[in-house]
Amino acid sequence: MDENNPNTRLNPTDGHMVVGVMIDDHYFIGRARAAQLFQFAPDPRETEKKRVVDARKELQDLLAIRQEVQRLFAGAKAANVPRYADYITSVHKGQDGITPPIILYSEQPLKIQQDETGAGWIQIPWDRRLVAIDGETQLAARFEAANRLQETRDAFVPLVFCHGRKQSWARQAFHDLNVLAVKPNPSLSLSMDARDPLTKVACEVAERVPFFINRVNKVQRQLKSSDPKVVTLAALRGACVTLAEGISGVKWGTRPVPINDPQRAAAMESIAVEWFTAATQVLGSMIEDRENNVTSAPAVLAAIGAMGHPLVDIADEQERRVREELQLEKLRSVVWTKGPAWDGIAGKISLKGTFSAGGSKENAYAVYGALNDPLSDGYKTVRSRAAA
Repeated sequence: MDENNPNTRLNPTDGHMVVGVMIDDHYFIGRARAAQLFQFAPDPRETEKKRVVDARKELQDLLAIRQEVQRLFAGAKAANVPRYADYITSVHKGQDGITPPIILYSEQPLKIQQDETGAGWIQIPWDRRLVAIDGETQLAARFEAANRLQETRDAFVPLVFCHGRKQSWARQAFHDLNVLAVKPNPSLSLSMDARDPLTKVACEVAERVPFFINRVNKVQRQLKSSDPKVVTLAALRGACVTLAEGISGVKWGTRPVPINDPQRAAAMESIAVEWFTAATQVLGSMIEDRENNVTSAPAVLAAIGAMGHPLVDIADEQERRVREELQLEKLRSVVWTKGPAWDGIAGKISLKGTFSAGGSKENAYAVYGALNDPLSDGYKTVRSRAAA
């Protein structure tokens, strides 16, 4: 029987049947329930457990292929599996979301049946095991999700079958799928994320604080000198994170920050709008002058956000206003001009005398100390008029 002949009549007793559409002789798009997927695409993490592999010939064969066309589960890839499983179970329970197709590879050709409309079937023999050349983390996460929530085994999973190709083709495909893709920059990614509570807070600040309205760049990773916007969404969100978490919030970077209490999340929006409205009334002109001042640097904005953190737990509005004024007074006395006063605090001065701002994780703590702690050397340094 010719496996590549779409008119082949398949016998369901010969293997797993997956419905879908044939694209060409080596490329088929289909769907299968997770429980069926698990039968012909084992958990790839099992191939990295020596005792398990030694006892199962099918995993030995699978590992040999994986070593040629995949990377092992370690570091960020391994750490992402439980997070991906969380996402799969949340989507199954009704949360908005989507998972991309898992691309499966078989060096041997697979049989296909197709009717006159183009709809068809692909068959995976009972003893054949396939390797994911893309979406392997999702595949592992689906096994983990099924262990947590059995109902996810019934969910349909989009699949792409690449078959009848040499392993050299699969290696190149792995490269092309993983290396040629362009990852969105943090600002663009954040602007698309409606689920992260502090991204929502940042968007509220961008829309409700007069200084920021229509002046937040939601696309670029950093502003060009000619950009009419005053801040990127990533930098503004960083300031909202430190407002919520204190200066230690810089550790989160662009990762989601868990705020499980809906009431606290709602209160955070109100406090953020209040604090950044007041802060930009004091610092707006300095933030606008990016060429001459450090104020708009992400590390500095993160420290300014952290200056508002004491307000978060003050429920009484009058008491909060008093504390807010104390924090603003500290900001009013700062000389924000780029120069020696900020060297080693917000950035570095090159041998040519050019000041370069540092990143939030590297410099935000030093900036925060200079803004907030009267006992620190930096506190006096950035308030010296000689620094201007």
